[in-house]
Amino acid sequence: MRDIWGFLLQTLTVSGAALLIIIVKALFRDKLPPKWQFAVWGVLGIIMLLPAGLAGRYTLFRWQLAVGILKSWLGDYSFTRVRFPIPVITEMPKSLVDWLFAAYVLGVILHILKYAISYLNLRRVLRKADEPCTEKMSLIQAVASAHEIKLCRVIEVAGLPSAFVCGIIRPVLAIPAGRELDEKVILHELFHLKNRDTLWSVVICLFRSLHWCNPLIVYCADRALNDMESRCDQFVLESLEGEELREYGRILLSMANDRFSKAPANTSINNGGKNIGERIENIVRFKRYPQGMGLVSICVLILLAFPLIIGAQADSLIELDSVPLTLASARSTPCTTPAGAFDTYAKAVFLKNGYYRAMCAPEEMQNDILSEMLERQRWEPGLDGYADSNKGYFIYNLTQVGDSEYTGLLVLDYPPAFGKDYKQWIAVQNLRVYKENGRWVVLPLDSFDFTGIVVQSLQRGCRELPGTTYSGEANNMKIECVFQTVHTVDNTVTENNRFPFLSSSYFSTMPKPHTEFTWAYKGTQIICTYTGDDSEKGTFGHLGLSTAPVYHGTERPELTVPGNYEYKISNSTDGEFCISQKLYPHWGPIIEIDGGGSSGEPTKNIGLPEYYTADLYINSEKVAELDLTLQKGGAE
Repeated sequence: MRDIWGFLLQTLTVSGAALLIIIVKALFRDKLPPKWQFAVWGVLGIIMLLPAGLAGRYTLFRWQLAVGILKSWLGDYSFTRVRFPIPVITEMPKSLVDWLFAAYVLGVILHILKYAISYLNLRRVLRKADEPCTEKMSLIQAVASAHEIKLCRVIEVAGLPSAFVCGIIRPVLAIPAGRELDEKVILHELFHLKNRDTLWSVVICLFRSLHWCNPLIVYCADRALNDMESRCDQFVLESLEGEELREYGRILLSMANDRFSKAPANTSINNGGKNIGERIENIVRFKRYPQGMGLVSICVLILLAFPLIIGAQADSLIELDSVPLTLASARSTPCTTPAGAFDTYAKAVFLKNGYYRAMCAPEEMQNDILSEMLERQRWEPGLDGYADSNKGYFIYNLTQVGDSEYTGLLVLDYPPAFGKDYKQWIAVQNLRVYKENGRWVVLPLDSFDFTGIVVQSLQRGCRELPGTTYSGEANNMKIECVFQTVHTVDNTVTENNRFPFLSSSYFSTMPKPHTEFTWAYKGTQIICTYTGDDSEKGTFGHLGLSTAPVYHGTERPELTVPGNYEYKISNSTDGEFCISQKLYPHWGPIIEIDGGGSSGEPTKNIGLPEYYTADLYINSEKVAELDLTLQKGGAE
């Protein structure tokens, strides 16, 4: 947490979970044993340790939206991210919000200091300890042995209100000097020792310090300490009968004292006089739980913990009454995958929707999007008209740059009014997708460009679009292999009509901020260019070519012999192409061959070939074996 907004998001998330746990505990108060009542606080502890909003998730309620709305009221349109569940000040406060965060951090420090001083005072008291007499030591050892509990060091201290365990690494059992020991009190403390409750008391104090200004969490910390005591009470009561039960209650009343209440790393049995009354009530309601309740308790704990800890992802924005509030909703719906960012940006372009654009826009662009939406009620991506959303979109040449950045070419079908001489027009734009504050955002690298192409399926490559070029030359023939990748997300929605066997489908323009790519294609376009003298062209009557990509760590494959066909092209699933083509008189110097390709794994990065290997045949005779190397600037 680096600002007050991060703390607000964290403490609201924790509060929602705490409120649900309190309700569930009340419902199961008399049905599940005290051991479960204390263990359930561990779920809240896990949520406190997890950064709120991690991977775009929320617990019970979209707290990111609530924080975003509050920030927008104050004119702050930045993202809210919690990197760590502990506060960190990275720079001097400059605004009122910064000073509020500094005051919160100061409160955390003061609370931790208070607990540290309380613990040091307790240790100072324990330094005046003596060894207990043989009779007391024998009693304590007998109780520990009867319940198979490993005993720690025992000390006797004057002025203690009751016995307790202190310390985590080398705990000691402190007993009051000059007072008669009671086996039930000793047994209670030994159960604390067995369950390492001194450690849990420190953890509870730290959580209380982190959320010192949240009264609900402070209340939960008190409840957790009291449940820890009730758990040990239950262990003791299960070993008692009849009059001993009432005697145990009287002992608790006699020890009501706040001297060491809530000091960390100790298990003072009273836990403060104000909690004794509730513990007496628990003794009055005492009952032994059936053996099978342990399994039931675990099942209830898992059913409660799983949805709270995993949470849910905000997968769509909520339309609110005003532009700033709806944009706050958009910022609370982050893109958690690179594919989700590409998809959301493409949907924003299709609809010229500024809310969708805000979901995947960098922080520095949020104010501009707000101004444009307030002025026009839409966002302009730089297209005169609207791209055809029914044809979908494609990402060409997706390239991973490091661990948190991708580049790719967005390709859209653009039915123009200005496409006159071409059968098909497309709009293209280079995009950079990178991670900012835990979310993936999109930054255009240039304006949209418009290209006329031969009608074809954009899903399987396009020779008019750039790719990564590999080239080599032999026997006056330059061979180029242009490698392309195509990625997209399946946005097809199919609806069944009332009549049997009839259905309709359409492209959904609803963003998918958490999606992965569902289609990937890798293909090669082949171009042969004659570089010799025109006078020698007549000696070329037939061209044969076999090519295949070679990836790092693999060997050169054995290529297929093209044969002597008038025209034939074939390709295999591993990317090999075999071309056989008769060259008629007056053939041009450039021979473009469509090539082909194969599908790839959409969720894995498709790496570039290290090089292409090729066998060149002229007039059905093999004239060269060559390697086509990556051209400088080949990823055009």
